[in-house]
Amino acid sequence: MKLKSLLTLGLILPISAQAASLLTGGHMDGPAFGYVSNADVLLDPLLTQGFEPHYHNHGDPDAAVVDGVAQSAESEYAPGDLIVVVPESSVTTSGSVSYYLLPETEQYASENGTPFLGIGIEELAPGDWVGGTVSLKLLSISGPGDFLLWQDDGFGGANMFFDSAGDSFTLAAGSHTHYNWGFTEKGIYELEFEISGNHVDDDFQSASGLYTFQVIPEPTTTLLGAFGALALLRRRR
Repeated sequence: MKLKSLLTLGLILPISAQAASLLTGGHMDGPAFGYVSNADVLLDPLLTQGFEPHYHNHGDPDAAVVDGVAQSAESEYAPGDLIVVVPESSVTTSGSVSYYLLPETEQYASENGTPFLGIGIEELAPGDWVGGTVSLKLLSISGPGDFLLWQDDGFGGANMFFDSAGDSFTLAAGSHTHYNWGFTEKGIYELEFEISGNHVDDDFQSASGLYTFQVIPEPTTTLLGAFGALALLRRRR
C-alpha cells in the first residue's frame, strides 16, 4: 500500500502542487459534519457557531491510509487537506455505464485497493434537530466525467442518491452510512456537499465543504525512482 501511495503521489503532484495528502485506503468518512451550537460558543468563545465540514478517520483497527501511512489514532482533516484516490483498476457497471469505483462494503474496498469512504454525521445528536434529520445536497460537480452515488439494493438493482448537481436526500442525525462512489472518466473531480437542518435552538443552519477525488491510471515501474523522490521531498517539507 505504501509503495502504491508513493507512486500515485507523482501522478497527482502537477495538479495538487503538494497541497493535499493522499487518501489511498482504510476507513474514512467524508463528507462528515459536526456542529457547534450557540450554547457551545457561550461556554467557549473560541469556537465558531455552525456546521463543521471535515473528514473523520476512526483509527484502529481499520485506520485510514494517508500518504502511505495507516493513521491508527482517531483524527480529523479539513476538506481541502485530502485527495481521495480512486485507482483505475477498481471498476463496476451500473445501468450499462462503467464507473471507476469506491465500493460501499469494506471487504470489496480492501480487495479493490481503495478507501472505504462513508458519509458521517454521527456527531450530530438526533434530539438537536427538528424531526431528528438533516438534508445533504450535492451543490456542484467539477470534473472530466459524470459522478454517481448509489447503494446496491440486494436484488441486483440500485438505489440512487446523487447523479447531478442539485440532488439531495434526508439523513438521520447521528447516522453513518456507506455508498458506492462512481466516476466515469479518469482525472480530478471536485464535489461540493451542503448539509442543512433546523436546529431546535439555533433555527435553520447550513454549510458546505468541497471534497476532491482523483481517478488515477496504474503507475508503471519505470516511474518508481522519480515518484519515490517526489514523495520523499514532500515528507521532508
